[in-house]
Amino acid sequence: MRQILLPCVLIALVLTLGCEEQPTQQPVRVTTGKLGMWITPREADMDHYDEALNLAREAHVQIAHLYIQWGLVEKSRDEYDWIIPDYVLGKFKKYGFEAVVVIPLIFTTKLDVMPSDITFTGFQDPDLVSRFVAFSELLLERYGSTIRYLVIGNEVDIYLSQHPEHIAGFKALVEAVARVSSIPVGTELAIHSVVQSRTEDIARDVIAGDMVFYTLYPTGDAFSFGERVEDTTAYFDAMITLAGTRKIAVVETSWSSSPTLESSEEAQAQYITKLFEILTQNRDRIEFLMWITLHDSTPEECRESAAFFVTGVNEEILLDENTMERFADFMCYLGLRRTDGTPKPSWYQWLTQAEAYYSSQ
Repeated sequence: MRQILLPCVLIALVLTLGCEEQPTQQPVRVTTGKLGMWITPREADMDHYDEALNLAREAHVQIAHLYIQWGLVEKSRDEYDWIIPDYVLGKFKKYGFEAVVVIPLIFTTKLDVMPSDITFTGFQDPDLVSRFVAFSELLLERYGSTIRYLVIGNEVDIYLSQHPEHIAGFKALVEAVARVSSIPVGTELAIHSVVQSRTEDIARDVIAGDMVFYTLYPTGDAFSFGERVEDTTAYFDAMITLAGTRKIAVVETSWSSSPTLESSEEAQAQYITKLFEILTQNRDRIEFLMWITLHDSTPEECRESAAFFVTGVNEEILLDENTMERFADFMCYLGLRRTDGTPKPSWYQWLTQAEAYYSSQ
């Protein structure tokens, strides 16, 4: 199960846009070695979103994450729905966060939703390329004061290892976006999958753009977090080696606190300590490091997210109750705070480490 992969928290937002909000006082800033977070509200309730944003500022977070799915914003040619990015990126601007936006054209195990009038024949299709580049330009024009990094694809090495015929076209597409962008553009690799599956050649072939973005979940078989925290250093060494002269950034990393996955809240806190040790030693190479997530997910979210990654890919796994329970559990306990908002030991450890990190700048 090591290759099915890796989490993304899918939050369905039902939002009503209000009046434009004015920016507030800026949080702590650094130019490299930045701290980031997926700022999820407690109980997955957007009524608590401002509370979550304030907690992220308390945690010295500088960068926040947002998925923008191409086909959910550009429904078809010249038909757009910007309500969710308007709301979320408006909040980021108000609270002074930089944004890393991921357009998951490849979503770990499969292709993501595209505009309804596009029939996918390959990433080299001229119409797809021109439309996607135009969408990227429109996105950056609309939110240019907030978006600081643009990532094309999520854990693309996993999908492309199964579909190598798409590697050249996808890489060319990322490069086409990078050529028209004034901010760093790149694609995202799952370094745990690259190392464990020994797919360095595929990962190296797909690197494109200005930076290399990574996800990192140091799991063993069946989503187990029973590995040694100290072994995390080897994954960062692999990131830096694979990137060559490019800077790297970690868009997702976490350590589950679930006992059923051979972990604990104390082990999660130890992982935080190790991350800050690595970041301090490599702050000139690591553009930012982003924790997923602020709050644990709800059981309903976790089951839906686990099902998303196997639906249409390997649906037999849906019938394997033990595997699906562990996969959902993997999604559920990655936060620094519990679903109900109470802090874990990792929250306090993050605060301590972040304060020490910034004071050492």
